[in-house]
Amino acid sequence: MSVYQVSCPARILFLPEELSALGELDGGFDVEPSLWCTLEAGHAGPHHVIAQCVRGSGPTAPWDMWARWGDDEYGPGRELVRLDACPAKFLKGAVSEEGCHLPLGHPGRHGYEFGPPITAADVLPDWLVRRFFG
Repeated sequence: MSVYQVSCPARILFLPEELSALGELDGGFDVEPSLWCTLEAGHAGPHHVIAQCVRGSGPTAPWDMWARWGDDEYGPGRELVRLDACPAKFLKGAVSEEGCHLPLGHPGRHGYEFGPPITAADVLPDWLVRRFFG
């Protein structure tokens, strides 16, 4: 869930009835009144963001409730919808494996392939990389 804009600059402000519907789900998030689209900047098609993660119960596995909307935030196509997750994995099988965290069939790169800009302060110096990983 993206409460800070790190990718697409589109944002959704939830209507009171949407907030109520999200609050009634047995979810793992506090319901936020506004969220950023989690797709890659410049993507085609509607905007998407996970609005609530639902615990699931018994034989029902946990699932995600997504908000989906067009360029006209309050226009046609705005909905809360259950979508399957993209199965792509980064470092598949490794201890630090990471999922895509975007809906199945999403446009653009996978969620683990983009994010906030990296600065020089975020990168280990070569000598330190060689010291620990070389």
